[in-house]
Amino acid sequence: MNYPLWIVPYLGGTWVIGIIAIIHVFISHFAVGGGIFLALSEELAYRRKDERIYDFLKQHSRFFVLITTVAGAVTGVGIWFAVSLVTPDGIASLIQSFTLAWAEEYLFFAAELATAFAYYYTWDRISPEKHLLLARFYMWFSIFTLVIINGILTFMLTPGKWLTTHNWLDGVFNPTYWPSLAIRLLIMLAIAGMYALVTSSRIKEPKFRASMVRYCATWLLPVFLVGPLATIWFLSQIPQSAISSIYTGIQTSGLGNFSILARALYLSLILSGTILLFAFFGPYLNPKAFTFRIATLFMICGLAATGTTEWMREMLRKPYVIYNYIYSNGIHKSDVKELVDAGFLNKGKWASALAQSASSDTERGEIVFRYQCMACHTIKGYRSMKKLLGLLDEEAITRLLQMLKDEDPTQTANAYAGIMPPLAANDAELKCLAKYLATVNVKAREKASNTSVRPEELANKSLSLK
Repeated sequence: MNYPLWIVPYLGGTWVIGIIAIIHVFISHFAVGGGIFLALSEELAYRRKDERIYDFLKQHSRFFVLITTVAGAVTGVGIWFAVSLVTPDGIASLIQSFTLAWAEEYLFFAAELATAFAYYYTWDRISPEKHLLLARFYMWFSIFTLVIINGILTFMLTPGKWLTTHNWLDGVFNPTYWPSLAIRLLIMLAIAGMYALVTSSRIKEPKFRASMVRYCATWLLPVFLVGPLATIWFLSQIPQSAISSIYTGIQTSGLGNFSILARALYLSLILSGTILLFAFFGPYLNPKAFTFRIATLFMICGLAATGTTEWMREMLRKPYVIYNYIYSNGIHKSDVKELVDAGFLNKGKWASALAQSASSDTERGEIVFRYQCMACHTIKGYRSMKKLLGLLDEEAITRLLQMLKDEDPTQTANAYAGIMPPLAANDAELKCLAKYLATVNVKAREKASNTSVRPEELANKSLSLK
């Protein structure tokens, strides 16, 4: 509410972040897992004095450097750009709270990049011992970047004691820090194996190719053997309301009500199970039949599994950017009462400036919609307001908005508390918002009035936000 708003038609700003973030996560996890793979594989080559493994690692390291330093850097900058435009209040809170942590992460990231280039360009130019040392340096630099960034990512779901102390170390070492670190390391090893399957499938000598394909496939096994235990550990530390959302999504699936969280959960399990089965019965048990085309399909499946898992993790935070602290629309939880009493358009720095130039209640309502709703909804597109409002008229929309002002799901009839941020607006602004939203579905209401279908029935069916 303190910054200009970036409007993305149809797709919505959150999906811009999501698409870039999914690609970046898949690459950045390779940067860490691949670093471990290079160090341990070169250790194996050094002990065995096997030139064939050295030759494979030379080719793999070229692929590794191109992917992690070029594509990884571009998507990393893309995330910062998109997040800064879509949720400026949220990213401002993270920067202000973890300035020292970000500085440390950038320090290790710079060292990681420098070491990656040194590692690749010194093949056959320095002794095997020194080159192996470079591999180990890169491995530890990349792990340290994970150690820091994992704290900030998990903080957004489980800020823990930070909510009262505001000590950045309490925020970093939050309740889900250690289980999440374990899960991410396991996933990174699996992703490293997936990438290595691509390069190992290009080896020309049949016996050595089969040997390396099987070796790379073993890197996928730890996440499936230990991953479930780490996941149970992680789930035991997340807020009870998030656990309830998971159980509710599972229980209502049998009734045909597939919530977004349930869809993400099922899709993640299906994709992960598919990867496990194909990894075991494919490259591990039958490495000779494994081809580059199959390896590419593996990569696509891995990207999809990464995307749905990250999507599910983000869904667990709803309706917050930082759990129990700042909502997805950038409004701090502690500011809601003041905004309801004094009026959002009177307190929001940028929104109030726009409101002063508004010439009608409808325009003022549109400003409220943009700042309080467009973080998750679009007019027509992803989570379309046209679809959600259905045939509701202005009076019905007003009643809905009055319900959405209630913040406590245990003491109110607000069915969306805990899913959507409470509406932080006074009565006059609420009426302006209702007036604007009534213009969104006016054509649908006019069309329905010319049919024999009862508008009340369609309106009730359309009001599902799941």
